[in-house]
Amino acid sequence: MSKPQIERYFGPDCLIPALKAVGQSRQVVARNGLGPHFESYYEIHLIMDGTVNWWVEDESYILPPGTVYITKPGELHGGYKNLVQPCSLTWLQVDGEALADASMAAELQALDLRRWVGAQELIGYIQAILDECRRPRPDSSRLVSAYLHLFLSHLLRQTARTEETHAYPPRFEQLLHYIDSCLTDASSVTVKDLCEFANLSRSRIFQLFNQYVGQSPISYIMSSRIDLAKIKLQQSELSITEVALEMGFSSSQHFATVFKRITGSTPTEYRLQTTDIRHQTTDIRHQTTEGRH
Repeated sequence: MSKPQIERYFGPDCLIPALKAVGQSRQVVARNGLGPHFESYYEIHLIMDGTVNWWVEDESYILPPGTVYITKPGELHGGYKNLVQPCSLTWLQVDGEALADASMAAELQALDLRRWVGAQELIGYIQAILDECRRPRPDSSRLVSAYLHLFLSHLLRQTARTEETHAYPPRFEQLLHYIDSCLTDASSVTVKDLCEFANLSRSRIFQLFNQYVGQSPISYIMSSRIDLAKIKLQQSELSITEVALEMGFSSSQHFATVFKRITGSTPTEYRLQTTDIRHQTTDIRHQTTEGRH
């Protein structure tokens, strides 16, 4: 990234009713100002460069380059500690009720995914929209409508493709359930255990994990243990050491080292982060409720 820049268009400058905002920015240093807020529209970000740490409702997300990230109307969201980390991103806001294609609006509303990899496939459509917004011509609204339709069509195709990858064959599904049942064991499940459980060779086990989850079996097991540890840190009053021992780690130091390698934060930092997010969410909802009365 070189110089900072920001370009954005709102309302009538977006040329069609379904598009409420569109923009792009390059942030070379962390910027304050992304506090708790919610929109009346779908907000879709494409993270092109850098990594950001944002949250939606009670969930925190670390978003690397290439991520597509979406929030729905009315969902409270913001940046951790109100920050936008150094990054390059492109974004837009879409009014689902103003879309001409009712089935597309229904699919957006039904989306369960929050993030996935696929920004590079979509960026061209937003750049084309930005080109029309910069220099509007008589046919620009027609083109913006077409580009937005193509953008959303390909976005929804990406989500369908991503969801399909989670439909595992029965034997692999059994392996994943077996791993889940062993996550809190003092001695973590090994590749040898997986081979014996599934009656498969070591090479076949590695092949299956690479094919279906894009990770080695050991990497998947460790990531799953950390995911469960994150839930315990969020939802319990257990100390860091108690969580470490419950998750089968030999010490809190080993737990903290693995946790930071996978999440980018120490267990203590993660717990403080999620606590801050819960407090921000509670405060803003309280303020919103008071404002309605």
